[in-house]
Amino acid sequence: MNVYLIYEKYNKELLAYARSITQNQDRAFDIVQDAYLKAIENENVFEFMNEYQIKGWFFVTIKNKNIDYIRKHSKILSLIEYENIVDTEDFEENIAMKELLSKLPGKYKDVLYLKYFHGLNSKEIGKRLGISPSTVRSQLSTSLKLLKKNL
Repeated sequence: MNVYLIYEKYNKELLAYARSITQNQDRAFDIVQDAYLKAIENENVFEFMNEYQIKGWFFVTIKNKNIDYIRKHSKILSLIEYENIVDTEDFEENIAMKELLSKLPGKYKDVLYLKYFHGLNSKEIGKRLGISPSTVRSQLSTSLKLLKKNL
């Protein structure tokens, strides 16, 4: 599938995803544009992919570009992409949840975030991250064990 067709079909969804992890409209736009530039430069990679695999590639690329941005622009590890995930009146509980999430490795944090804060199922998470549903379930199980261990 052509990168330009992906742009026309999924641009709004990709921008919404980028905005949800960056919490910044301008940075989200820049990250999505960087992902499209990378796709155009490597368009031959998509030759043997179906539409959902390409869409998954974009979600993973956007996530990775955001991580790269944070690493490049911040000396201190932060939870920018998870800043507003817990809607609670108890400030201390909110801080504790962020601290627990910050201790998880990135891939476990991502699947947990998509499952419990976006309400996606294993198949949907797999499509977004470019992994199989069984890998999603395995990572969810491991992330919950790690959270329990850190409690």
